[in-house]
Amino acid sequence: MANKLQTSIRAYAADNIQIKRFLRVEDAQQLFHIEDEVLLIVALSADALYQLPRTTLIHQKKMEDYMKHLYKVPNTSKYVQKKYVRIGEGSITYSIGHHRFIEMARAAGAVYKINEGTGGTVLINIDIFDEYMEQFREEAIPMKHPLFGPAKGE
Repeated sequence: MANKLQTSIRAYAADNIQIKRFLRVEDAQQLFHIEDEVLLIVALSADALYQLPRTTLIHQKKMEDYMKHLYKVPNTSKYVQKKYVRIGEGSITYSIGHHRFIEMARAAGAVYKINEGTGGTVLINIDIFDEYMEQFREEAIPMKHPLFGPAKGE
């Protein structure tokens, strides 16, 4: 017997799925696995900290973007910012296939080979690669029917 699919996509949407843009400090601690004082320092560095009269909120997207290059040193509670990544990690970070990532890194001049003759390691400088990626950025296109009208007085 075949299963009958629902005709509406709303039938598959879960009611309890919520995507939060802002997190309280306690929620961010659980999400990022960082102690309270370190979390506040990192959030301040990421420009993701919003202080309200009785509440401190952290902008989740800004925090994640800032922390994507941070690496937790094993057996310590220290975080360091990575400057170089391996090919596999870089292709995951940028959501690009391995071969395409290697091509783009070579074009950017961001490839470093260590112990080349003995099956060594290839590292990619993410600062140089980020600058190279900016040339592919497309300009914003104005919407045909904007959601909000022009502000009064404009």
